[in-house]
Formats: sequence, C-alpha cells, structure tokens
Amino acid sequence: MIIMKELRDSIIVIIEEKWPVSVTEIASHLGLFRKGMIEKKRKAAIGKIIYHVKKLEKMEKIKIKKIGQTVIIWPTEIEKLRVMNELMK
Repeated sequence: MIIMKELRDSIIVIIEEKWPVSVTEIASHLGLFRKGMIEKKRKAAIGKIIYHVKKLEKMEKIKIKKIGQTVIIWPTEIEKLRVMNELMK
C-alpha cells in the first residue's frame, strides 16, 4: 500500500510529466483503475486522488480548473511561464 506522502509525490510527478491531466487520468497512471472494477471502488479511488490534488493546490504546487464535471490540473511552474509570456506580449 502506498503511503500518503509517497502517493502525493507520485501524483505531482504524473502532473509534471503529463500536464494538463485530469483526476481519472492520474488514477489510471497510478494503476488504481482495473478492468471490471465496481463503481463504488472507482469513486473511492477518484476521491483519494482529489484529496491529494486539493492538498497540492493548497501547497501551491499545482493549479486546478474545473470544466464541466472534469477537473484539469497543471503545475504551478507552467502557470508562471504563461503569465510571463502574457507580460512579454
């Protein structure tokens, strides 16, 4: 079983490598979704990821935007580059 800090570290690595990414994509990369999985367990896995994503947002390591029912996540460093690009224009 993955310890919370290790899970959070794994999540941030996935976000940095694959941004922009959604919560379900993170769960898939971590192997939390399996074929034939019941809906209750899927929701529990997504809830676990969302918990850590919110913690990372509070730590200002990532940015989150909700589009419809999908949560899109990207690293804060990328947001800083976007702002710098806007200022240079």
